[in-house]
Amino acid sequence: MRPEPLTPARTEAELGCDVMAAGTATPPLWIIDVPRPLRLWASTGPSPSPELTTTRALLSVQTMSDAGPGDVLGCGPALSVELAPGRYALRGRVRSAEYTESGVPPGIEGFAYRMSELADRACPMDLATRGIHDWDGQFPFTVDTELDLNADGTRDLRVEYQMAFTNPGTRLLVNEAYPRCLRVVADMPALLRPLPTRTHGFSDLRLGFWRLHPVDGFGGRMVIEYDGKYDASRSAYGVSRFVRCRDGYPGESPAVDRERERLCERWLRSTDDSAVPYELVERWLGVPATRDRLESPTELAGTQAAALLRALDAEGVRFRFGDVRECEPRAGQRAWVFGLELHAAQDPPRAWSREAFVVVRQPRGQSARVSAVLDASPCPVADAPSDLESFVDAWIEEPWSEARSAANGSPEVRATHLRLNRARAAARIDLTEVSGCAAPPHAPAWLWTARIAPPPPLAELMTSAPTYLVIKRSAGGLVVDGGAEVRPPHCSP
Repeated sequence: MRPEPLTPARTEAELGCDVMAAGTATPPLWIIDVPRPLRLWASTGPSPSPELTTTRALLSVQTMSDAGPGDVLGCGPALSVELAPGRYALRGRVRSAEYTESGVPPGIEGFAYRMSELADRACPMDLATRGIHDWDGQFPFTVDTELDLNADGTRDLRVEYQMAFTNPGTRLLVNEAYPRCLRVVADMPALLRPLPTRTHGFSDLRLGFWRLHPVDGFGGRMVIEYDGKYDASRSAYGVSRFVRCRDGYPGESPAVDRERERLCERWLRSTDDSAVPYELVERWLGVPATRDRLESPTELAGTQAAALLRALDAEGVRFRFGDVRECEPRAGQRAWVFGLELHAAQDPPRAWSREAFVVVRQPRGQSARVSAVLDASPCPVADAPSDLESFVDAWIEEPWSEARSAANGSPEVRATHLRLNRARAAARIDLTEVSGCAAPPHAPAWLWTARIAPPPPLAELMTSAPTYLVIKRSAGGLVVDGGAEVRPPHCSP
């Protein structure tokens, strides 16, 4: 393993084998003096599928002589070259349009290499754990080779490690032809267990994520389980159907544990954070070759999109995600707005001079696509009106018959009114707060949240649970537009 980072390519034009061959002004990463015929193997991997990689890297080996650089003997993300006695230069470039404060592109930390006899074409298995550490011995990782994920008769690898201080992680790798050797098909903050069924020839998985309880204010760790299936279009595993929630630390009361699990499952069945298309936007911004498959050509137009992509590809501008919000749902379609902070070369560290907003739309039953680049968000979060809390107070106190009539047939609003009315009568509303929702400027919306304490028998075992009201302004004033026990996705904090 070489600790030196690869040379960053700030534009698309700087990433290429021909550019590295001509780039004699850039010092080589490594000068190799070869005393006898040997084989050099070098790799920037193990690499994910090209369908997932937004940080791209290349290595090249070039002959050196007193007259200067000579022929390029090999170039690519992984290479194997027979070297005759002599001197050689190994160069490398890495390209990412994503901004990092350190200036080092994310995901690739240098390169691995090996000098061996000419006949040696064995793949180094320690490549599987590259980039994984044991936290100074506190959390040793394990490598399991008793897998055959793609049923090709070759042993694949599973590495279980500590991804963060409280989160386990698992990396799955399948064998590739030498010199690439290994390909990452999954690397997630979860425990991954193969199932007996298969999709596209790959074992299905059960994914166990160790997360905080998703309901606001509940706290505590939950094991949140999903099915995982191999996605042939991405050449990698993806998160599929939600299965269940299990309390990570069961308490003294099984009834409380079941309630925590019920609310967790209800929250996850009604909202799907895993559907937020970060990966799509990252690839659209950072990998020009994939854009045609990620955008909506009938919608995406205008100078904003062209200017943004030109800045990222050719002008050395890099991006970082700011606020990412799901917009208020429309019939048959979801939409997200990704706020981008754009960092130019002349900007000081941790500062940016421009913003842009990328809109992604997903009609029901179709794939998400980039549909617009705008100078302002199409669904901003509006400031709450000063009379909102007094309006809600009066609405809760309304008689049941009046609230039922005003609910326009919504069973959720009627049930929420009854729950709040009874909680107020029992003095069990602990806290209320108001926040904004992502909605069109002409139809702003707000979220009123109440935390309702549990009944006295469970008061020492359970925390208070939230109840939500979505408030909008109509021609006649404020109205209750929705009520639920789960925070609406477009009203995220």
